[in-house]
Amino acid sequence: MPRRSLQLNDFSGGLNTKSSPRDIAPNQVQSVNNAVLSNAGLITSSNSGTTKIASAEEIEIRSNRTFSFNTQYDITRTSGTKFDYQSVPKEVIISHETVSSVGSLNFFTRSFNSTGDFTRTTSNSLSNYYEPVFYYVDGALYIADASHLEGFDIAYFARTSLRFIDTIRFGTNTAKWLYDGAVASTADSRANISDAASFSDPTVLNVAGEFEVIYDVEDSSGGGGWEAGDYEFSYTYVDLSGDESLPHTWGTAPSAASLSAGHFFTAIGVKINITYAFREKEKGFRIYIRRKDKNERWNIFLDVDYERGVRKNLFDDYSSWSVTGTYNAGSGTNTAEVTGLVAEAPALDTYDSITGYSHNEDSIDIDGYLDACVAQRRAWVCNVSKEDRVFDDRIYYTPVNRFNTFPNSYYLDIGINDGDSFRAIESLGNKVIAFKKSKVYIINISSSSDAGWYLEAEYDGHGCDTPQSVCKTPFGICWVNRDGVFLYNGESVPVEISQNLSDDTWLSDITDGFGVLNNVSLAFNNKYKQLYIAQNISSTTETKVFVYDFAKNGWTILNRGAYTQSEYVHLSDGVYALEIDEDAGTGTLDSVTVKKYELLDVGTNTMTVKTKDLDFGNPGLVKRVNRVFVTCKDDGEDTDLALKYYNDGKTSTHTGSLAAQQINSSDYKVLEFTIDSGDRNCESMAFELISSNGGGTSGAKIYINDINIDYRLTNKRPQ
Repeated sequence: MPRRSLQLNDFSGGLNTKSSPRDIAPNQVQSVNNAVLSNAGLITSSNSGTTKIASAEEIEIRSNRTFSFNTQYDITRTSGTKFDYQSVPKEVIISHETVSSVGSLNFFTRSFNSTGDFTRTTSNSLSNYYEPVFYYVDGALYIADASHLEGFDIAYFARTSLRFIDTIRFGTNTAKWLYDGAVASTADSRANISDAASFSDPTVLNVAGEFEVIYDVEDSSGGGGWEAGDYEFSYTYVDLSGDESLPHTWGTAPSAASLSAGHFFTAIGVKINITYAFREKEKGFRIYIRRKDKNERWNIFLDVDYERGVRKNLFDDYSSWSVTGTYNAGSGTNTAEVTGLVAEAPALDTYDSITGYSHNEDSIDIDGYLDACVAQRRAWVCNVSKEDRVFDDRIYYTPVNRFNTFPNSYYLDIGINDGDSFRAIESLGNKVIAFKKSKVYIINISSSSDAGWYLEAEYDGHGCDTPQSVCKTPFGICWVNRDGVFLYNGESVPVEISQNLSDDTWLSDITDGFGVLNNVSLAFNNKYKQLYIAQNISSTTETKVFVYDFAKNGWTILNRGAYTQSEYVHLSDGVYALEIDEDAGTGTLDSVTVKKYELLDVGTNTMTVKTKDLDFGNPGLVKRVNRVFVTCKDDGEDTDLALKYYNDGKTSTHTGSLAAQQINSSDYKVLEFTIDSGDRNCESMAFELISSNGGGTSGAKIYINDINIDYRLTNKRPQ
């Protein structure tokens, strides 16, 4: 029979361990490690990543939880003007560390939209978080602790937020980073409201931020629009974010204002103690009024803004402050006041109409949650602790643009008492995707009213174990569980994209042998349009990263080094994580570096690729395979390439192993491998290429253009 040649130069179909090695497609492989297969006509060795920090930090990492965000303001600063803070916008990676035996959050930062190295800072750090959960919106970082969910332990640490404040209070500029939790709690001691002709002695306002409201009842001229009766007062605090506290419930209420028909309020004044800084995340407070003992809605009486002044409703202009002394002077008598306001009739706005929820809510705060996302200008959290109870079947959400307010009535109960619990939540367009361990729920929230929301679909067997098992991509939401990798694009049912991976391979590599996910982390590489799935990122031994190519629908497997790493985070120029060499520092400290994961760039990792079991298109005849030609280069780095071959469907033990040959060429060259004479006759043959460092300084970098197999057909039938 004449000599023939079979060329293999396209492996972009990727790994297929689901089908028989002989039945997979010609552009697929039966095993792969550290090889990039996405480009037809090219196989390259993979990259381990690039260190993005000048020198490793000696710190003690508490967990692999992390988060990234961009900020207009320099988070490394602790003082200066607004313009000082604005001079260096930052990209930030959060590190979860142990400092003095306490869980703490510190930051690795670099200039925004750069590709340079990161620097660690302890400025503006935060302590007492054991399992931090984050979401970031409108320049504010919201942080909670998920540790309270362990065994329903309610010993959590309080929620908080980090934001840069740039305010003018009573004519004084304030620019700083500020941590604070929910809207501040109101207290009797901070508010004085009375029917009086003048303000009290200044010593009455003896607490920073304490205020006094005075008024008179005009009972002679008539013309007022108030209904006759006794009126009670309350007040709220309003944050810079617009979140507003519930109306204050008095221990000892101020005296009611008694009005007859035609009466109205006059000589209204507000005075506030400004000697020291107070409640710095607030922009002001509001005074509300309603008829006493009628349980009516609270009408706004005064809207007080620390910068602009006081007004009677949300449509009036502000009356400016008259300031005595200086805000935050630290000594002396420093006050701000507005006087001479008149309220001839009740304002139309009520607490309920302003906030969007009822003044009768028992609480508008939560304690902690397992996961969070932002969708349709609302924050959504699942598996929630609230008022010393854990609601693991419940999703809470905020009013629109109020990302720190969770009213008691703003929740969805889904699949209650089913023995399962919510483990993750993510958004996709106008939908919220909520994951329990064994089920995923698609909630349509396109309506501006919660009455128009509905459960669009639910899918059994598609859940996940942890928030780290979920990743948003331009193609949809991806997640992993013990059954594989799934994609939901918002338009059709979830599809499995790991169908070419055998169940045995997936379960043994991505789970602990009992079906529990091994601390995975997912990321999307925008440059190559590929999904990374890192297995067991807490392991100090070498584990794997599964890589899925959306364009080619193909898989490859890369080695993750023998180190612990944090969760992946996404920055403008790629995928990052903290690489942790445990206890490699001084004492119990770890050696920590910031790493950019360019796994699909050409790198120096030792590579293996095993082709399909080739029957050369004639399964019923014996073939005589003589030689294999590999066209390759290595940029002149002394890389070696060896070849093994497997006859007649062998998978675990090779038939023959041919000695490695040196490439050492910047241009493509052809390596020739000759099959041992006693092994040449076969029904089928698979080939495995193995690269290694032959002595070069840059490892085993390699490019393979094609594989040509020289063979002849015979007339023999397999024995």
